[in-house]
Amino acid sequence: MFLQKIVSTMKTIKLFVICSCFILAMPMNAQSIEVPSEIITALNNGNAGQLSNYFNSSVELFIENKNDVFRKPQAAEIIADFFRKNHVNSFQLLHKGNKDAASFAIGTLKTATGNFRLYVLTRKNEIQQLRIEPSND
Repeated sequence: MFLQKIVSTMKTIKLFVICSCFILAMPMNAQSIEVPSEIITALNNGNAGQLSNYFNSSVELFIENKNDVFRKPQAAEIIADFFRKNHVNSFQLLHKGNKDAASFAIGTLKTATGNFRLYVLTRKNEIQQLRIEPSND
């Protein structure tokens, strides 16, 4: 009887340890994914080369009159052209978030020609979608 009580207690302790390990490991698997800081820095500096390093092989762009899915090299040229026409003074991050494996950032791109509302969507640290629209501010 005493031995059964010890075995039962050991099973309870073992179950508690296993459950505790599982619960502690959960946040590690569900880590918060954010838009990489290098993307924010590239936007702040108006650095098209650095930004295009994070483009997926195809990127959905909404910039000026270009609203389509572009291959990485073409998307890089479009954003470089935009930055040439609109010298970037700064990027002000207004909101960021994530869901599942995707993350996004929304902010104001301040340029010499005016302010733009910018939205960037990433998956696995690669830019999937980039929107730059004139701001109403």
